[in-house]
Amino acid sequence: MEKEIKSLPPLPASIVRIQQLCMEKEVNISALTRVIESDPMLSANILKSVNSPLYGMSKGIGSIRQAVMLFGVAMIRGFAAANAIKKAIPIDLQPYGITIDILTETSECQMLLLTEWITRVDKQLLPLLTSGVFLMELGKLIASRKLVMIGNQESFLAELLLGKSIIEVEKSFLGMNSYEIAAMMFAHWNFDPELIEMLSNVNAKSATLEGKILYVIQEAINIRESLSEESATKALSALKSFGLEPEPFNQAIIVLKSTMERMKK
Repeated sequence: MEKEIKSLPPLPASIVRIQQLCMEKEVNISALTRVIESDPMLSANILKSVNSPLYGMSKGIGSIRQAVMLFGVAMIRGFAAANAIKKAIPIDLQPYGITIDILTETSECQMLLLTEWITRVDKQLLPLLTSGVFLMELGKLIASRKLVMIGNQESFLAELLLGKSIIEVEKSFLGMNSYEIAAMMFAHWNFDPELIEMLSNVNAKSATLEGKILYVIQEAINIRESLSEESATKALSALKSFGLEPEPFNQAIIVLKSTMERMKK
């Protein structure tokens, strides 16, 4: 996997600068806005993302500064990085049996669950977790490429279709899960060390609180299931095993299910 990671192209200068600004103790909103606006395509994609019906904004967001102020630095950072990475890496998610749109929708729903849940627990955890939840599924882009390269895409998908744990199937075929691969990707691109450590700990035996939270999130919402009865039960089981309070999580699920039902109408 190291060879695949080392072959990744550098990210655009605007994305590198955004990451640098967002890692500062006091983020300069004006400077951040200028950097984003200097890249017209990035600006357009961010505005398209924040105006998604999923976020339920009553009025359209027409400027990058407005988007930053309403959604926060961490979320805009996640939008920007995710957009750039999807363009930097050839996309073939056939081993997972999904499209890039499904992967993106999964990340967005995970973010909404995270926000609803952690706002009820400790808002100080949100900045790092928000960036993490937007970026953690992108390791599947490299995992897919590797599976295709070694000719294991069909047998990998067959295992997933049997309902087996995505993390466990990844580990069986690749020796690591896609969140650990994402951590390697972001280490290659010199992202925040805290973000890298968090992503490398998204597993059932996580030693960090943030890793535990992201593990619970991906149990509830992933590329195969989104708040189904089974996935919600798995998430609650993991949450309880970590010693986390279930009530705020249950409340967040109720709110998110209501949001998703409203969108279907």
